[in-house]
Amino acid sequence: MLVCRRPVGSLGLCSVLLHLVVLTAAAAAHEGEHEHDHEDGRVEQHGSLMVLPEMAGPAPWTDKPVFDDPERFQIAIMTDRTGGHRPGIWMDAVTKLNMLRPSFVMSVGDLIEGYTEDRQRALAEWDEFTGFVDQLDMKFFFVAGNHDVTNPMLQEMWREKFGAAWYSFDYKRVHFLCLLSEDPLQRIGDEQLAFIRDDLAAHADARHTLVFLHKPLWSIAERELAAGNPDSTNWKQVEAMLADRPHTVFAGHVHHYVQYRRNGDRSYYSLATTGGSSQLRGVPYGEFDHVTWLTMEQDGPQVVNLMLDGILPPDVVTEEESQRFRSFLAGTVVEIAPILVDDASGFVEGDLHIRFGNRFGERVELTGDFDGLPLKGLSVDPEQVRIATASDETATQSVRVRFGETIDFARLSGAVFRASLRTNGDNSLSAERLIPVIIDRRHAWPTVADTVDLAAERFPATASREDSYATDANALVLGDASSWNGLADGSFSFAPGHHGDRFVIDVRVRDERIEAGDRIEFFIDPRPAAERRNDTRFGRQTVHVKATPPDADGRCGIEAVFTRRPIEGCSATAARVPGGYAMRIELPMDHFMRGEKPVADFLAAGLLHDVDEPSGPAADVLWRGSPSIRDRNTGYGTFVWEE
Repeated sequence: MLVCRRPVGSLGLCSVLLHLVVLTAAAAAHEGEHEHDHEDGRVEQHGSLMVLPEMAGPAPWTDKPVFDDPERFQIAIMTDRTGGHRPGIWMDAVTKLNMLRPSFVMSVGDLIEGYTEDRQRALAEWDEFTGFVDQLDMKFFFVAGNHDVTNPMLQEMWREKFGAAWYSFDYKRVHFLCLLSEDPLQRIGDEQLAFIRDDLAAHADARHTLVFLHKPLWSIAERELAAGNPDSTNWKQVEAMLADRPHTVFAGHVHHYVQYRRNGDRSYYSLATTGGSSQLRGVPYGEFDHVTWLTMEQDGPQVVNLMLDGILPPDVVTEEESQRFRSFLAGTVVEIAPILVDDASGFVEGDLHIRFGNRFGERVELTGDFDGLPLKGLSVDPEQVRIATASDETATQSVRVRFGETIDFARLSGAVFRASLRTNGDNSLSAERLIPVIIDRRHAWPTVADTVDLAAERFPATASREDSYATDANALVLGDASSWNGLADGSFSFAPGHHGDRFVIDVRVRDERIEAGDRIEFFIDPRPAAERRNDTRFGRQTVHVKATPPDADGRCGIEAVFTRRPIEGCSATAARVPGGYAMRIELPMDHFMRGEKPVADFLAAGLLHDVDEPSGPAADVLWRGSPSIRDRNTGYGTFVWEE
């Protein structure tokens, strides 16, 4: 039950009694802790309204209590709105508190800008503020701040509108003490002190006392006393009255958040802002917009702070809005054609062609720029891309990329295009896209002979390209990298090709010691270019091949999977050669076709899994790829179909 007392305050008698709030019958039904057995075997536990079925053995719930204590309640505390208010913040908090449903809402003052002797202006400010408060679904308790009662005219207006300048009430055996820190200026006056003394004495049996005032008078009092001056605030007298009872104090005014421990290790809180002036530099500064959420437990209050921008309504995304946004994402396509060059030494300059297609049904604007390019003499023209497209329109823009020297392809593998897409209008949509930029050597996927001489020093398929499609001394080594002793210890060259309906990979491996556990692997991503750039995950419509070295009789093992399912019809032939082994891997072309034609290009990377001791650790030597070679296509080489 909420009980209000009518105090005598320095600003006059309370003109309106606060209404009584009666506890619901449901809460009263919780009284009396017991366990009740029902005829059907269900058990009502611990006096709760929750009825659980009886279980033989373990139960699918924990033995923690249900939080339905009839004396537990939750309230919200709103802090400074003014002192240079930022429009919209307080009303945003009102809207979100209506979603959170506290029992009622407290305040700590500075509700209007005030500081004026113009009565009409002050009336307009109070009309605006009470209009905000009227939007709350639950009761709101006013506490005066210095902006609200800074002069006699504003004090009189407070009396007219709200009556008491200080008062108290009870709710579920918790005592609420609302004080005036401006009595007359950052002080608790004698009349208010007398009220506090009598009020606390009359409610000595409260299980907890919550104190609300505007200014953190304890800080002012401590500064005065530290300077050798008397306590002009009289706060120390208030503390003495509170000392022998559990209590918590809330104040505002300074617009930054601090939790203090005072008066017998009790919690005192200086709250931040609910729309008041603030630099909003974040949590370390104590500068943020928030409401304080208090849950009253039997052993005292549990306090948390809810950032306003972290509280979202249940309809933050409706089904209709979700469908519209998905259509927006699906209907806007950003593609960047790769730059593939024949010069194996690296890249100097070229044009990136950006294509923006819009099938969404509304005008969409794209802005974007490039990131991750080396800075060695880099110039990008234009530096920022801007493209606007109407519905069912496609637009392109070319960007010239130039370096002051030749750049190795490996240093270009991390380049991306950051695109921001936005619709026009009041209900605008926006999305970010991060698109890999491919600037790479052009690797060929040519026609090869249908047979191969494994004993030949060079394979026909790799005769002109073997050295280029090979790991080198700077190869990325994963796993037990310390066990890798260079190219003779473990390295490989390869080239893909095709003949008839077969996809071919010719491989030559250097391995000074072939052991059980050795294998060569290839990771191939034949998806359309836009799809594999937008979703770099490996395993989705991709091919993974593993082959083991030949034994003394030339037998080798092969395993190939497509989308993690075995590929039928794959084969491997292999032979040991001086310093290692040679192999031809063949797969059916089915997974490299787009309708009647082979895919125009695909991504590929290779890995040599090399073991030097039986059951010992392995080193993984990579041709292209990244440490995430098994999971992402990042860094794979681009191979282009040739007849």
